[in-house]
Amino acid sequence: MIYSKNNIISVLKNIFISFSIITFIISCGLQADKPNDIPAVDTLGVTASLVDATIALPDTANQYIYDFMKIVIAERQLNLGFGLAIEPEQNCDLSSDDAVFLKTLLIEKKNSVKESDSLNNLIVTCNELPKCFTKADVEDMLQQKKAFSTFTWNNTRLGFNPDNKKNWYCFSVPLFSKDRKKAIMMIRNLCPGLCGTGSTVLFTKENKKWSSVDVGQWIH
Repeated sequence: MIYSKNNIISVLKNIFISFSIITFIISCGLQADKPNDIPAVDTLGVTASLVDATIALPDTANQYIYDFMKIVIAERQLNLGFGLAIEPEQNCDLSSDDAVFLKTLLIEKKNSVKESDSLNNLIVTCNELPKCFTKADVEDMLQQKKAFSTFTWNNTRLGFNPDNKKNWYCFSVPLFSKDRKKAIMMIRNLCPGLCGTGSTVLFTKENKKWSSVDVGQWIH
C-alpha cells in the first residue's frame, strides 16, 4: 500500500494526540493515588510549602524588654519624634565596663554596736544611691548582658522616628536585679557632632509602679 504525504502526516498527528491523552490520564491517576504528597499545614494554618519567605511574622521575642521600654519612654517622657540608634550601648555607664561599674553599686555592709549590746550586728544600708544591688544581682545582670550580646533594637516595636537624623536616642539594654524590682540602663540623647546629653538611670519598682533616678549624668 502506498501512503501519500498527507496520509502520513495525518497518522502522526493521531498518534501524538493519543499519546498525549494517555499521558494525561496516567498523570492524574498517579496524583489521585498519592494523598500523602499534600504539603503539611503548620500550626498557623498556613500551607508550609506555600509560605512566602518575604512575609515577616510578628516579632514577639524579648517581650518583657519591650514592655519595660514602654515604661521607660513614659516615665522619662522621651520624645518619639527623635530617631533611634538600632545598636544598643555596650554598657550602662560611660565610666567603665559593666563588669566593673556594677560592682560599684553593691550594697555596703557595715557593722554597728548597740549601746546596750556588745554584739556586732550586720546592717545592710541602701541609703546612699546607688548602693542598691547585691552580689547575686550583679552576677545575674552580667548573665543577662551576655545573653543579649547580639541584641539589636526593633524600632517598629518602640515607635521612634527613623527619619530624624538631627536628634536620636541611644539605649543600653536594661539589666534587672534578681527580683526584677530594680533595673539600670544608659539613655543618651545625641545630635550630629560632639552634641548631646546622657545619663545612667536606676529604675525602682514599688507598689507596682516604676520610678527613676539619675545615677550618673554628662553633657557631650
